[in-house]
Amino acid sequence: MAPLRYLTPFVFLALLPVGAWLGGAWTFLAAAATPLGLMGLDVALGKEGNRKKLLGGSVPRWFPRGYVVLQLAATAWMTALVTSGGFTLLEEVGLIVSTGVTTGVFGFVAGHEMIHSPDRGERALGLTLLGTVLYMHFRIAHVYGHHRRAATPDDPASARLGEGLYAFLPRTVAGQFREAWQFEAQRLRRTGRPVFGFDNRMLRYVALEGFLLVVIALISFGAVLFLVAVALVSIALLETFNYVAHYGLSRRIDADGRPERLGPQHSWNSGLRMNNAALFNMGRHSDHHHVMTRSYEELEPLGGASELPSGYAAALLMALVPPLWRSVMDPRARAVMQAQAGTP
Repeated sequence: MAPLRYLTPFVFLALLPVGAWLGGAWTFLAAAATPLGLMGLDVALGKEGNRKKLLGGSVPRWFPRGYVVLQLAATAWMTALVTSGGFTLLEEVGLIVSTGVTTGVFGFVAGHEMIHSPDRGERALGLTLLGTVLYMHFRIAHVYGHHRRAATPDDPASARLGEGLYAFLPRTVAGQFREAWQFEAQRLRRTGRPVFGFDNRMLRYVALEGFLLVVIALISFGAVLFLVAVALVSIALLETFNYVAHYGLSRRIDADGRPERLGPQHSWNSGLRMNNAALFNMGRHSDHHHVMTRSYEELEPLGGASELPSGYAAALLMALVPPLWRSVMDPRARAVMQAQAGTP
């Protein structure tokens, strides 16, 4: 039965069409139920016990694959509903927020699993989801930037101690786009290919996203507005996750001027049962950084990993209130760094 825990995201996604069918304030159902349900079940179910091995073979891979496909279908469905008319402004906002929350929480986690895959088809599936929220460059910045530079000042996706979420968001969004371009330009120059050419993935990504918007605009300008609004909500949630994931943790600089090896203490983890069932084990964040191509069901809790005082759902809500976030997390981050430095 252990694999069935990864059906949890599908349950929350199902609330999206239910809310649309009920109408009115119920259109916010998925957006409200996601954090409240995750936090409540985190408390009720508590920490995970001894890890149970899942079925072998390809079975576990079908959970994130299936989720991405259904999220894409649900987003298309909500777009068609909103642009067909008959919804009030309140209902349209509710569907934007709910679609953005399901995409930004469960969709991005499943898509993240896909873009790390050695399988070309899975990578394409992950990029398709990123494309619907105009964020395809995230794969380059994340895989080639964040996984090398996490918990260093050079990583735009790592939040510094004392940095508020609302200062972090514009810095990381702009920084990751710039970083992705730089990595792609360097890759092409190393192989003697022109930067401004078809081989530049950044140019292809931007062209594909632009083509998507133009095609949809020819059908319905309202659909473009809906998708752009959903993208803003989704990206904000993804980057809030990034904000939480390494907040205040930093790697020492060795004598040669390079940062020390990324260790378990440099990522915030959660051992709560519901957190990891709903987020494809991303609460075992340190192990993901240890071996970034390891499939989600094989991730393990690592000794010495930094632990959040809650699941990610509660942490993301805390981050929305910077004074509360800093009062809870700054002492913890300082304690981790002091322990790493060997100071009392």
